[in-house]
Amino acid sequence: MLFWAGDGAPQVLRIWIALTGVAVTALTGMVAGLFTPWLLLLTGLAALATVFLFLWFPGRYADSVHGSFDGTAVRGTKGVLWRREIFIPMNALRTFEILDTPVQRHFGCRTLLIRFAGGAAVLPLLARKDAERLEKLLEEAE
Repeated sequence: MLFWAGDGAPQVLRIWIALTGVAVTALTGMVAGLFTPWLLLLTGLAALATVFLFLWFPGRYADSVHGSFDGTAVRGTKGVLWRREIFIPMNALRTFEILDTPVQRHFGCRTLLIRFAGGAAVLPLLARKDAERLEKLLEEAE
């Protein structure tokens, strides 16, 4: 079985980037108002970084999230600047669960958290039916 990020993943990422950017820009603006107007340069940089990340990052990240499950192991890849490859053999698997926020549910995405001997792995923003099918296959393989 192959899985990848859902069609709504870029929208979810854009919402979180926009909310974070607005919060950081507002915070630096308030600090500039308290101390010195020179800190408004940080506010401008935060706003520019937000716009850049809003336009550049979501599509590339969504394209980088993919993987497979063949009955013996879960393999996955994610990351834009730094690629992270995930390999979890079934004999190391302990628990798994599907997590989602209201924003993810609205755009049809789910996050699969897999705990295994020695750590945990997160497969973010999977398409809803891929995440549910992967969860069902993991239950059957256990």
